[in-house]
Amino acid sequence: MDSSIIKMLFVSVLWGSTNPLIKKFSSGIENCQSNVEKLKFLLFRPFYLFSLLGNQLGSVLFYVLLGSTDLGIAVPVVNSLTLLFTAIVGAIMGEGQVGVKGAVGTLLIMIGTGICNFERVAIRTFHIEHLSSDITHDKTHLMSKK
Repeated sequence: MDSSIIKMLFVSVLWGSTNPLIKKFSSGIENCQSNVEKLKFLLFRPFYLFSLLGNQLGSVLFYVLLGSTDLGIAVPVVNSLTLLFTAIVGAIMGEGQVGVKGAVGTLLIMIGTGICNFERVAIRTFHIEHLSSDITHDKTHLMSKK
């Protein structure tokens, strides 16, 4: 399996699993009156801090991923998989089941992302094959002139 695929999956799992955790471990912050109270509230919640750290680790890895992967592929794939993993982890944590509309929406996003990426990969493959056949043709043509 390509290392960029593994990186995209890893970032998606990190973001998708930490989003519901951040939401869960920050519950109660709405009762804080000032920003200082909110900061104290969050700083003394270790599970919130670990979740935030995992989320930020995903952001750093995503930034590294963008340096080695096509932007047009990495961004939609990671974002759509993050949505999927957020829905799964949220359902496991009891945030509610994903309804039919949510499941269909997620499926459509995944299909659309797959179609867009298939087209990009097919175009890139065609151009590479086309270029290599042109080079072979040019070499043959030059050799025949000698």
